[in-house]
Amino acid sequence: MTCPSHFPGPRGVYPVKFTHINNIIHLPSGQRYSIDVGFGGDGPTSPLPLNELGDAVRNLGRQEVRLIHDNIPKQKLKEPKLWIYQYRNAPENEWNSFYSFAELEFFQHDFEVLNWWTSAKTLHRWTVLVVRFLREGENVQFSSNPTLPLANDVAIVGKVMLVDNVIKVNLGGRTNIVHSFDSEEGRLEALKKYFGISLAHEEKRSIQGWDKALS
Repeated sequence: MTCPSHFPGPRGVYPVKFTHINNIIHLPSGQRYSIDVGFGGDGPTSPLPLNELGDAVRNLGRQEVRLIHDNIPKQKLKEPKLWIYQYRNAPENEWNSFYSFAELEFFQHDFEVLNWWTSAKTLHRWTVLVVRFLREGENVQFSSNPTLPLANDVAIVGKVMLVDNVIKVNLGGRTNIVHSFDSEEGRLEALKKYFGISLAHEEKRSIQGWDKALS
């Protein structure tokens, strides 16, 4: 589980709250990797090694990400250090910290208790958010049969995001709004057009009565 930060770090304020799940993979070789598949648009597009080097990894466009092993300001004890996920939008920019996590194992009962808080208090309660990463060869509009290059490595070249009532696209540079809508019908059309998501009749009706429903 991770604690968020919206300040350059490891300086700044790190709220003591667990709001996000991060997976740590242990390989037979002893190497460990952070696999974060649900953070969203500024999340890592490849596994990040847990080591003391803190090497920058190319992410999307000129963006770089890394994990550093350090203390955060709230800590009274210097051990254990935390892993801090950082990003910068260009190599010449300063690093920004997004979240920190410890190598502590959580269990099903922990997640059930934490879910009571995160389901009501976080950004995701107040934002309709969908993110789709674009592989090389994929179009912004969804296709079930994209023409992808033959390669062992998958190159992530952009992302498409639905944020409440707009569609945003980033192809490695600036994020631009390419589509907007003001009704649930428009949102359903956007989900199908840009993400290939088609909802059943009951699923379409499930947002009715909620504060995030459009007219």
